[in-house]
Amino acid sequence: MSKIVKSLSVALWSIICLCLSACSPQYSDFFPYHDDGTPKPHVALLPIYNETQDIVPWDVSQELTNALYAQLMKSGKLFLPTPKKLQQEMEHVTKKELTVSQNLTPFLCFQPQHFVVVLELIENKIIPYERGTIKPLYMAAVEPEDASVLCMKVRMKIVDIRGGQPKIIRQEIINSNHMFENKSIAESIVAHEDRKNYGLTAFAVAHTRLVRELAEKIERVTSNSRP
Repeated sequence: MSKIVKSLSVALWSIICLCLSACSPQYSDFFPYHDDGTPKPHVALLPIYNETQDIVPWDVSQELTNALYAQLMKSGKLFLPTPKKLQQEMEHVTKKELTVSQNLTPFLCFQPQHFVVVLELIENKIIPYERGTIKPLYMAAVEPEDASVLCMKVRMKIVDIRGGQPKIIRQEIINSNHMFENKSIAESIVAHEDRKNYGLTAFAVAHTRLVRELAEKIERVTSNSRP
């Protein structure tokens, strides 16, 4: 009887370990501390504001916001409040206060976070490709006469709200330009509507590149900033 109990205990423990192992990559990023016990930067990542005209029949800013949140969570270098918690905090501040006002006091409503990241998509357009006129540029193996360029610009502002005096520690415009074949526009739209292989399309690849660049900048600035 004792052998049976022992065998069952071993089997049960094996199942528990397997479950914890499977779940750890998904949930490890919700912990506010690194593996060595040091605290992660607590960052309020606000939804990306779209200041452009739509060039595709879906919400690009929402797509970028979701992808950026997922990228930062996957990396695990920062601690992010849940979107629900963030939405509650945003009820106490206006878009104008976050984007154009010189008064940074309203940012304190996001405490106890350490930093607030404000992103605005200020350019999102498709233009014909002309050699040497657009820099920087992700090139593609496409004949120049059959090529277009997706041009995106994001205004980024990172505010340090530790203590009682908020301060801007980074403000810049990120340019992200991507060359692709003209027919890729229609292919991206169809794939997004059908929910099939959209991640492999020119638009999705361009958005992924932009998101990675934004994530790297946010991680670097917030991790290296000293009080």
